[in-house]
Amino acid sequence: MNPMTSQWLRRAFLPAPEVFLFVLIFFLSLAFMPDMLNSDGDLGRHLTVGNYILDTRAVPLRDVFSHTRFDAPLVLHEWLSEVAYALAFRAAGLNGAAWLTAFLLAALYFVLAAGLRAVGVSAPLAFLAALAAYFTAMLHHLPRPHLFSLLCFTTLLVLCELYRKTDKKFWLALFVPVMVLWANFNGAFVLAFFVLGIYAVGAAFERLPQRALIFLGLLGVSFLAALVNPFGIALPQHVFGFMGNRFLVDNTVEYLSPNFHGANTWLFAAWILFSILLLGRNTTRVAWTGIFLLGAWTAFGLYSARNIPLYAQVAALTLFPIAERLLVTRLPALRARLENMNAVAPIASGWTWLVILPALLIFFQAQGARFDVRGSGNVFNNATFPARAVDFLQRQPPQGNMFNEYTWGGYLEYRLFPSQRVFIDGDNDFFGEALVREYLDAINARQDWQGILQKYKVQWVIVPPTRPLAQALAQSDAWREIFRDETAVVFVSK
Repeated sequence: MNPMTSQWLRRAFLPAPEVFLFVLIFFLSLAFMPDMLNSDGDLGRHLTVGNYILDTRAVPLRDVFSHTRFDAPLVLHEWLSEVAYALAFRAAGLNGAAWLTAFLLAALYFVLAAGLRAVGVSAPLAFLAALAAYFTAMLHHLPRPHLFSLLCFTTLLVLCELYRKTDKKFWLALFVPVMVLWANFNGAFVLAFFVLGIYAVGAAFERLPQRALIFLGLLGVSFLAALVNPFGIALPQHVFGFMGNRFLVDNTVEYLSPNFHGANTWLFAAWILFSILLLGRNTTRVAWTGIFLLGAWTAFGLYSARNIPLYAQVAALTLFPIAERLLVTRLPALRARLENMNAVAPIASGWTWLVILPALLIFFQAQGARFDVRGSGNVFNNATFPARAVDFLQRQPPQGNMFNEYTWGGYLEYRLFPSQRVFIDGDNDFFGEALVREYLDAINARQDWQGILQKYKVQWVIVPPTRPLAQALAQSDAWREIFRDETAVVFVSK
């Protein structure tokens, strides 16, 4: 065998650590997928919206999914990712949505690990950093459009770091098409403006004015690129408008501060402690850009648990290059060993396994194999969603408008749209503060809850049996119970 063939085979089949990481995370995602599917009620809404777009071949500009805000102006800031999920669902049902989710997660941490290697971190430490970031971010690994956003966010960080390392503007230019996609994938595209602003300020503090201007220029170009969407300037206005509404933000669970009494936040706390110890013991100068990035995203992570996955990407990219420099300074003999490991498996070598192993997992799962730890398969279970109640409603469909549990809105759309439209779903930035307040008053049987149901001409109600509204309806002569199990109770107006 000639040397060129041998080198090609090694490059194709000897897996680098980041390739192994891709396959590992793809498998782990399938193993935990049923829990991910049943941890959040929004996937059903995203599938419904995506299917509607595919059916009509148009992005709706007015609401068709609820009866409370029917025909109101609608800004679907996740429409492209919803189409992607709908296509996956049409191909293979919930298994298809699961495979897309697993691929996005695997690709995300592959990009992080490969990016760390590209900026000089050795293969084993890049693998450990990305794996630690994966476990830290697991608290918000859900089959939702924000995974596209996480991937774009990490791509931006890697490209900015490559530019800082090589001073080649080519890396930054690659981000422009990514930004166009990001603006259509998820409303969190506005994070790009914050990140690029931090890089510009960091470059200014590092006395690199030309670099600062380049980052500011990319920020401007990225803003223009973000306007390539079906809603134009209304899209960023909508996103910033929601973030400025304290009531809506404070009443969205994932935007609340992390609870450090829960084990799922301990790795985040460990990262913070690691950063304090590392920067305290480090004797070499740390660039202002890294300090600003880490400081900002530590604050964002403490403010909102939703930001912890973003923090994990920033922490890995800023802390591990410093950690490796400190490590090889204290242990000089280690440098040669790390360099040898890099030489054995160059970045992304063994790429064939990225195709072969996930394809095999998909093939066997399509044939009925179950890889999840619970052995339940990828289904919406009745313990979380009113599956049996909806089965009943499909056999005996009620007439008129519904009132529904907030977290069930997406699932009800998934099962009942278009024959029924929801009262509210997880898209509270669309429904607005006034309607969310009315929902909270009604579901908790506060104040004029009966007047709220009458205002929206509600003829039937589906809520958990433990809700105050369910107890109030059970005591009312104007309502009749037609279904009850441990998850849901359904009432119809007499």
